[in-house]
Amino acid sequence: MDLDKLRELIGIFESSELSEIEIEEQDRRIRLTKGHPHPTHAPQPIITHIPMHAPAPAPVPMAAPVSQPAPGVEHPPAPEMEEGVVTIDSPMVGVFYAAPAPGEPPFVSPGDVVEEGQTVCIVEAMKLMNEVAAKLHGTIVSVLVENGEPVEYNQPLFAVRPIE
Repeated sequence: MDLDKLRELIGIFESSELSEIEIEEQDRRIRLTKGHPHPTHAPQPIITHIPMHAPAPAPVPMAAPVSQPAPGVEHPPAPEMEEGVVTIDSPMVGVFYAAPAPGEPPFVSPGDVVEEGQTVCIVEAMKLMNEVAAKLHGTIVSVLVENGEPVEYNQPLFAVRPIE
């Protein structure tokens, strides 16, 4: 990965709500994380005596504590699935788009029958639009994420009931 791509990736990561991302490309692996691995405590205020005749010092802004996800949590847990229902998962970290372009109808909706290999959505990663295909012939039971929502690697996107 060249330096420009790496800088672009870091910029996208810093502006996202993600706390961790890992990318493998050929023989290289890059892992970015935000925050500290150990919980931090909010800074304690320092109380000093200020004489009445002296002007009050300007307030010093303090950084808000960064909330950390629980250890080992990859993404929100998948909703309870009916027996026999499987999911189509995100192949990468990115942004979920249900339609090919703004204002167009979604690729699929609940109740639609999909064929194996049919495009069901797009996941945008590093300004590249990646089509996600159905991995089986089945009926879409539900869409598990909102349009424009950030998604993580292996996060369930659709619940599908296979058709024999």
